[in-house]
Amino acid sequence: MNNIPYIDILILAMVAIFIINRLRNTLGKKTGNEHDIAEKFTRGKSELKESSPDKVSKDNLDQINSKESKQIFHENPGISNELSKIHGIDPSFRAEEFIDGAKKAFEYMIKKYSDENIKPLKKLLSADIFKMFDKQINDRAKKKENLDVSIIGIKEAKIEGVSLKKDIASIKVKFSSEQVQVVKNDKGKIISGDGNQILLIVESWFFSKDLKRNDPNWVLEKIEEIN
Repeated sequence: MNNIPYIDILILAMVAIFIINRLRNTLGKKTGNEHDIAEKFTRGKSELKESSPDKVSKDNLDQINSKESKQIFHENPGISNELSKIHGIDPSFRAEEFIDGAKKAFEYMIKKYSDENIKPLKKLLSADIFKMFDKQINDRAKKKENLDVSIIGIKEAKIEGVSLKKDIASIKVKFSSEQVQVVKNDKGKIISGDGNQILLIVESWFFSKDLKRNDPNWVLEKIEEIN
């Protein structure tokens, strides 16, 4: 009975020796990945090159400019090239936005012309166009007549020509629109045209702008009817 404690101590010592040997065998093994693991954790910062903020900004700007220089502004390569030059002088220029603005100007100008109220158009029309509109309105007024124009819709508005002389840009836009046009006398009676007839009107409108000026408006320089 008195020897039992010594037996317990001997057993515990043997267990301890067994555990120590197992740990030594396990922790002491080489897996073959030691070099890779060590390399991953000991790579110095010298291999990681950081770009300075100025260089990053310049690189991004160069990429943006490169993309814009390759941008296709029109299906016709020649027209696209000229529109690209306009964009180079005025980076805010977009062909789609120009066409949207031209369509709105088209409807607005015809509405004012039909209402015989062209004063609001003075900054949007060249001197020659303004004089022509004014003369036509006065000629009808003398006859006590009025031209009533209603735009049913614009079927097409397409850039068909571009020229750039120094900073002055000129863009030719072909408009195909459906309109109802009638001439009425001073009593409102139709004396020419048919209020139920929809006409297909095809015209070329020429817009110009000084790209260096802050004025966002394009000026209507000329109108040509296409038969």
